Amino acid sequence: MIWEKTMASREVVQLRIVAMRRLLRRSGTRIAAFCFLSVLPLSAATLPAGFTEVQVATGLTSATAMSFSPDGRLFVCLQGGQLRVIKNGALLGTPFVSITTTSVGERGLLGVTFDPGFATNRFVYVYYTVPTAPIHNRVSRFTADIANPDVAQAGSEVVILDLDNLSTATNHNGGAIHFGPDGKLYIGVGENANSANSQVLTNRLGKILRINADGSIPSDNPTTFPGITGSPTGVNQAIWAVGLRNPYTFTFQPGTGRMFINDVGETTWEEINDGIAGSNYGWPNCEGFCSPTNPNFRDPLFRYGHGTSATTGCAIVGGAFYNPPVNQFPASFTGKYFFADLCSGWIRLMDPSNNTASAFATGASTPVDLVVGPEGSLYYLIRGSTGQVWKISATATPTPTATATATATATSTPTPTATATATTTPIITPSPTPTATATATATATATATATVTPITTPSPTPTATATATATATATPIITPSPTPTATATATPTVTATATATATATATPITTPSSTPTATATATSTPTATATATSTPTATSTATPTPSPAQALNISTRLRVETGDKVMIAGFIITGNGAKSVLLRGIGPSLASAGLGDLLADPFLELRGPG
Repeated sequence: MIWEKTMASREVVQLRIVAMRRLLRRSGTRIAAFCFLSVLPLSAATLPAGFTEVQVATGLTSATAMSFSPDGRLFVCLQGGQLRVIKNGALLGTPFVSITTTSVGERGLLGVTFDPGFATNRFVYVYYTVPTAPIHNRVSRFTADIANPDVAQAGSEVVILDLDNLSTATNHNGGAIHFGPDGKLYIGVGENANSANSQVLTNRLGKILRINADGSIPSDNPTTFPGITGSPTGVNQAIWAVGLRNPYTFTFQPGTGRMFINDVGETTWEEINDGIAGSNYGWPNCEGFCSPTNPNFRDPLFRYGHGTSATTGCAIVGGAFYNPPVNQFPASFTGKYFFADLCSGWIRLMDPSNNTASAFATGASTPVDLVVGPEGSLYYLIRGSTGQVWKISATATPTPTATATATATATSTPTPTATATATTTPIITPSPTPTATATATATATATATATVTPITTPSPTPTATATATATATATPIITPSPTPTATATATPTVTATATATATATATPITTPSSTPTATATATSTPTATATATSTPTATSTATPTPSPAQALNISTRLRVETGDKVMIAGFIITGNGAKSVLLRGIGPSLASAGLGDLLADPFLELRGPG
């Protein structure tokens, strides 16, 4: 059934799907259900001031991961098996390769990376699920065609690693793959919904693996792991770290080589872990920080809880350090770590220096991956039937307004002198009373310095100029000679004041390299002291260009325990204006579990925040 309703902006909606005809009656049965909601129109993410975004590509059905090749192309994995290529800002019509896989549950094409020697060997590595019995996950290598590197050379697949056979559970496959700074291939593998796998060394599930590019095992891999007896043998010697639930994404920091592992939690916490060889991250004994602490387990650097707020979610996805070859973002972002949540749709920023996080973007519909491009922009990948890639960039003309204050002080040099002419009569019996007049002329030169204190961090360096004029009055002290007519020379005391007007311009992007200065000139009478104060302002304004409305599907995953009648999911509608929402509930086939027609007659309730 489909139900349409118009909702207010930022309305929090709760969807209840009630199975009317049947209940789950088998003990121990755990069913995952999905509800697909079409929200029209859907705006792009909400970004902080000074940033803008543009849609790079759409039509990427059920996208799962993405990675930039060394030559700047963006490769995007689709769960159904297609590896798509975005080149020069456009999605190419022909996939790089189409792999036969299964997209049931969380299986499918889940990861892609590039050989460190890609420029010469053209090797592309992928992680996908082999659909034929025994079903398992695999890492394979393809070679880009030398004549057309946008497609794989026919017949070039080389199997690098076949992982353990999977159970009937279709979730917790992991799938992230990256080459480390040591040239080794690192692989994130989920525990196949069996938490016991994470704490044993007899299989490679629930682990981070480390292998050579050809699939062989490095001799310096760890041989012991805290809290687990024994050492791995045979193919299990590829184990590099243990105790993970579903490491869907991880990444290395350019320059330092530091590794962060995002581990998707169960019911309480999502984790960002410090990737260190030989570590045991504690699952299933611990989720989030161990309480009480356990010396065998490495606690996460950062965790966040489950919920629907601006700081909570359901599944951590995507991880990207901001250390690009070219810094397109402000310098304050350098070295920070971006991460996202699948359900809450936000992108947050972690500071590795103190392991705290702050807000960055909100309203991204079902993000699944993040990557920083070679030009310094942040790309995010969203899932759904209209899966899309978006690019976030700092604006060329900054949004912030800068206000600068300049103070100028003028000092006259050299000290001016005045010549006065006086006319008088002798002191004896003057009649009439003699009078004296004096005139004084002088030239004073004043220099002024101005200090500009911008509210934002401007670049290029702001400049200020000031001009000053001074006027002076002279009061000569005259000593007349005893002759009736005399000419006298006097040095009068002169007070001069100068008023300076300074202007400053600022373009706030980076911190100025030096303190700006201003010069002022002043004209005054002798012995001039000039002071000037001014308060100029500089303003730069950029109006963010709103992103066009987009139609997009939101996929919400639900879980029903035995005996439950109700599945609950939540989503948030953002942006201004009314929204038209189409709701459609789809239940999975339960024939394999011996239950049929379970959601044949559901009904949907759409509720607001009240």
